[in-house]
Amino acid sequence: MCQEISYNIAVVDDKRRDSEKLQQSIHRWFTENHEAERSISCFNDGLSLLKVFEPEKFNIVFMDIIMNKINGIDTARQLRDSDSRILLVFTSASDEFAFDVFPLHPFDYMMKPYSTERVGHVLSEAVRVLEAVEPSFAARVSRNTYQIPLRKISAVLSRDHFVEVVMSDGNSMICSMKFGEAEELLMKDSRFLLCARGVIINMDCVSSLSRDKSAVIMPDGTQYAFRVRSRNELVQTFTQYQISRIRGGG
Repeated sequence: MCQEISYNIAVVDDKRRDSEKLQQSIHRWFTENHEAERSISCFNDGLSLLKVFEPEKFNIVFMDIIMNKINGIDTARQLRDSDSRILLVFTSASDEFAFDVFPLHPFDYMMKPYSTERVGHVLSEAVRVLEAVEPSFAARVSRNTYQIPLRKISAVLSRDHFVEVVMSDGNSMICSMKFGEAEELLMKDSRFLLCARGVIINMDCVSSLSRDKSAVIMPDGTQYAFRVRSRNELVQTFTQYQISRIRGGG
């Protein structure tokens, strides 16, 4: 069963005509396809959005790239630093920025002028993702069990006969579980990668690859090295995963 959700959408574009057209397309799609509460907030530049932004305030942000004061990429970087779950849809008249937005884990990239059908496709995929029943990880700490949404797990590390679960907010907990158990649970989900012995990372939480592609770098600067023997294969898996997110918004 789908979760009931209220959609809070932001449209950021310094061209009023483009902003109004996109807003109309969004309203039209929801009216014709999905009976859900929604609100659309329009901003004519990134600074206006940043002034009111709070983590999980918006589900989806349509972000123009070329804008005055602060461009869409720099704006999105600040959003992503505080909200790992927000769906970022970049809009531009050129595809030259497609790989520049790569580290920000975009949900999609729409080329202007975009049709109503293109907007509808992005929204239908976004709704599918947001309304999916969210999988969780059962973490046993002492005599208590905590259900942690997988999206909030940054990495899982082997600690002797226990595992350390590192959260995307920087906190961590030591859980009564063998690493093999955690591996069996997490590796069923495509976002997780066993990058070295005793190290599983959430690829959605990675900021970038190191310059020599020997490790992934997390938002707080922590690096997790790839297993040397499988480095090329692991880099390829990570790259393909990120590209699939850009293309399909998964």
